[in-house]
Amino acid sequence: MKNIETLKKIVSQQPKSSGIYKMVNDQEKILYVGKAKNIQNRLKSYLNPNNLSNRIKRLMSQVEKIDVVVTETEKEALLLEANLIKKIKPQYNILLRDDKSFPYILINYEHDYPQIKKHRGKQSIKGKYFGPFATISSLDYTLKILQKVFLLRSCEDTIFENRTKPCLLYQIERCSGPCVDYTINKEDYLESVKSAEDFLSGKHSNLQEELSEKMESESNSFNFEKAASYRDKIVALTQIQSQQNINLKDIKNTDVISIARQGNKSCIQVFIYRSGQNWGNRSYFPKHSNEDQTSEILERFIVDFYTKYSPPREVLINHALNDESLIVSSLCSIYDFKTKFNVPIKGKKLDIVKYADRNSQISLKNYIAQKLSDSKNLESLRDTLGIKKKIDRIEAYDNSHLFGKNAVGAMIVYTSEGFDKKSYRKFNIDSNKVKLSDDYGMMRHVLSRRFSNEAIKNSKKYNTLPDIIVIDGGKGHYDIARKILDENGLESISVLSIFKGEGRRETLDQIIYNNRKGFIEKDTPSFFFIQRLRDESHRFALGAHKAKRKRDMKSSELEAIDGLGRIKRKLLLNHFGSVPHIKNASPQDLMKVKGIHKGLAQKIYDFFRN
Repeated sequence: MKNIETLKKIVSQQPKSSGIYKMVNDQEKILYVGKAKNIQNRLKSYLNPNNLSNRIKRLMSQVEKIDVVVTETEKEALLLEANLIKKIKPQYNILLRDDKSFPYILINYEHDYPQIKKHRGKQSIKGKYFGPFATISSLDYTLKILQKVFLLRSCEDTIFENRTKPCLLYQIERCSGPCVDYTINKEDYLESVKSAEDFLSGKHSNLQEELSEKMESESNSFNFEKAASYRDKIVALTQIQSQQNINLKDIKNTDVISIARQGNKSCIQVFIYRSGQNWGNRSYFPKHSNEDQTSEILERFIVDFYTKYSPPREVLINHALNDESLIVSSLCSIYDFKTKFNVPIKGKKLDIVKYADRNSQISLKNYIAQKLSDSKNLESLRDTLGIKKKIDRIEAYDNSHLFGKNAVGAMIVYTSEGFDKKSYRKFNIDSNKVKLSDDYGMMRHVLSRRFSNEAIKNSKKYNTLPDIIVIDGGKGHYDIARKILDENGLESISVLSIFKGEGRRETLDQIIYNNRKGFIEKDTPSFFFIQRLRDESHRFALGAHKAKRKRDMKSSELEAIDGLGRIKRKLLLNHFGSVPHIKNASPQDLMKVKGIHKGLAQKIYDFFRN
């Protein structure tokens, strides 16, 4: 190991109390973060090469110094370690890659007629939250059934307040139409809200009994259409329960976590059960080495996961934990209750864990197959282009605009892990800097922002350079890209440009590389791969352009009103929801918006009536 004597001296000076330690290289980059009950004793274990795995030997060969932070207790060290790993993402730590938040169903009580909707993020709105749901698809399915059975409104308050007749959802029996006073009274609507809450809380049987009684009553009164409506609701409730696979009385508020492992690849699946209902599952594929222990991977996942999301009272797992007591006490210090981690050995709980285990095994096999395919794409392209070094990262670029307006540039990223959507970037193109009818100018603007030395040095977003960039365009676009890279000392980055052939038919696409057209033969894996990259960059650019155009269209009519600046236009749109609703608002309604005084409200009102 490098600097072994220096490291021994550093370790001998460390405290014997609990805390965390950071392994740092000669470029001040943190390579690894660990926790310890006794920092000095833990660090001594790194100094005997005969007892170290190959991965730890590689780590120690790069370590120049060790920084420590002392904590009062070991559980404080565990939580600090988890926070630092999430923030820094050190190269040698086990990392949880997926950081998307879970969605919830929110019944919003900030209005007299509560709204039901999807919700992510901070739970600051007054109302009741039901979740978490593992995926948006499982939430959407439940929400669809709730609307069908309980007819709760999903529209925003601004739309609700300005309606004079029910919308299409009322016509297709997905809403009771509380926006007008002749469809349902407030008491009946709130009763429907209460029934929806009961359903989401797991109180199914009483609800279905009530619907059955109402169906029978309407049928006996020969109101067959109304009876059929109740029948459809019962069917919907039965369907959602059967779709959830397992609804167990024993499984009230429980997560089920299963890990499947093959070498340096693993899949951890989390199944979420709330109120006796299966609210979906999500797969995670943590980054780790072949030498990491399965229990270590699972423990790192659990700590990371439950320091971000509140745990239930019980978690069923398929693999025992080594530091279970430390994890339980650490989480208890955050949430003020203890979570039990159980490995079932019999009964229905074991059946659920086995079910989760089968799913994690299948997901892992699919993941490995996909990763092999992604790696083969890069290897095939490297062979086709005759590049000697390994291709780790490709970036593809495209611009989108409508007659020069709402111009936006887009960058997508592809690695051996496939499309890396977290690394995608959008570039707003300033009309003061670029003539928006100049497609070459827009490409030059985007690439200059991406590859300038200042951007690479000062931005975390851009400090990882690609091996290849793909441009949607012809020879002119290729020359611009090559020139910008060369001017910034990035000659090693290869450029591919793909453009449509005669009639803009994909089968006639041409690819330029090293100033040669038609470099890659058609109907080859590399040709289809480049088309796929181009199509993804085009999709992303078009989506960004449409979103920008939609924002502009919302506020464009208001720009002509003297005294109504950007901030006030935004406040008006946030309050009323759309320009048509602003047009129909009275001066008194307009004055309810912050910053809209009496004179300006009258000016807005008059503007739309002259």
